[in-house]
Formats: sequence, C-alpha cells, structure tokens
Amino acid sequence: AAHAVEAQGSASVGGSEVRPVAKVEELEKVARLRAEAYYEDDHSRFVESFKQKFVRQEVDALRERTRASKKGAPFCECLVLLGGEASSGGNGGRVTVLGCIDIRLPRSATDSHPTGVPDDDADGCYLLNVVVDEDARGRGVGRELMRAAMRRAVETWGAKRMYTHVAADNEVAFRLYTGCGFAEHSSNSAFGGALQLGKLVLLQADAGTVVADA
Repeated sequence: AAHAVEAQGSASVGGSEVRPVAKVEELEKVARLRAEAYYEDDHSRFVESFKQKFVRQEVDALRERTRASKKGAPFCECLVLLGGEASSGGNGGRVTVLGCIDIRLPRSATDSHPTGVPDDDADGCYLLNVVVDEDARGRGVGRELMRAAMRRAVETWGAKRMYTHVAADNEVAFRLYTGCGFAEHSSNSAFGGALQLGKLVLLQADAGTVVADA
C-alpha cells in the first residue's frame, strides 16, 4: 500500500492534530492548498482552470511520491495539520486541512537518495512544500508543522540531519526555519550575499535540535 505507515505517530497541536495524510479527501485538500498558494498572485481570467489542473496533477504526484519503497517505508511522507471536527476522531467530522508539509525520507530508510540532501549524507532527510491555509496564517501553524515534521523525521525515520532550501529574499520563511533550529549549511553562502543575488540557500538542522526542543 502507498501509505503503509499512516497510523503511526500523530501529534496533537493545540486542539489540532498533525499526522500523515490518510484519505484521498485529504490528498485533494492538500493539493488544493498548494494550488491556491502557487497561484496566489495570479488574477487572470483562467486562473481557476489552472488551479483545477494543478490539483489533479498534484494528487497523482502525491500518490506516486508517497508509495512504499522496497524497504517498506514511503519515499516521501505528507503530513497534514487537521483542525476542527477532523481532529476529534469522529468519522462524520468535516476534514479541515489547515496546513501541510512533505518529508523526503533518508536514503537509509528507503535505499533511494532524496533530492535536496547532499550526496554524501545517507541519514539526511529533506523538508519541503510547507503550505498554510490563508485563513489559518499568523497562528503558528507553519511552525507547528515544521516541528512535527522534524520530530517525525528523527524519531520515526532515523534522520540525523534535516535539510531545506529557502529563497534568499523570503524573510518570513527564513525566520520560520531558523526559529526551528535550521542554520545555513555552508558558510560560503551568507544570507546577506545571497539576498542580493536572489539565490536559494540550503539550510540544515541536526537531530539534536529535535531532542533539545522536546
């Protein structure tokens, strides 16, 4: 099955819940969140058609990325932060996906090296696609998603290091990542210098950051 470990390791977050995506409905809501974020500044006449196409493609891509590897673990895991009735455990509750994040698992867990992780790091994972619903922004959802993903990467998948990229001019994202314990992977790519060039900066956090935050 593509989601062989869905039931493992959920985390409660202020009345909400962070866990691996478990239903097709949740996959669709994740895809919709990402479509809204991708086309946030697009006010063209056909933007809704673009979003619908994006959603269909992203659902298919998520299914492919989260399929099980030969070792049983998925190549990628998508975590969702559920709010409202969806986090109460009732079967009739409406699914409210407040945010999502992907984890590309370490090579040691899947035998496949995750894109974004330095080639010589078999125990590094990669975090990406942090998206928060527009109505839930400013409530710490992104931070809770990051911390939950970092804990799961370390405690469930044995990651010793976590990586992510940030656009050098995205100060909001940079503060989010550094606030969760990430620092620049290389001192040769100073944030200030990269800012002027519009580059992506590779950030890294060690497993000890998760232990210290527990």
